[in-house]
Amino acid sequence: MPHPIYGPPSHTLDSIALFLTFGSKRNGFTTTLRAQGISETKRASLWQFTEAWQPDDHDNGLQPLDTLHWVARAVAEDRPTSDDQLRKVLSPPGWEEVPLF
Repeated sequence: MPHPIYGPPSHTLDSIALFLTFGSKRNGFTTTLRAQGISETKRASLWQFTEAWQPDDHDNGLQPLDTLHWVARAVAEDRPTSDDQLRKVLSPPGWEEVPLF
């Protein structure tokens, strides 16, 4: 419910939390990346991103690190404030094929 004087709060992205869990025997050798967008004016996360890899899914552990870098950079540049905005940032529309002739 919006505040009667100040109106609805402006939830902006203040920080992100990145959690990279390395594969081990305890977790079935699954490497997991979890990211959360945090706002000081909202209790819950603005958005969440999770991706997991099995040992056969990535070469020498580089895929999880590439994804971590990609998510951190995209979020820092565009500052999404919802799951929908995050989806658009991480999966932009493709190029439009315009016929030349």
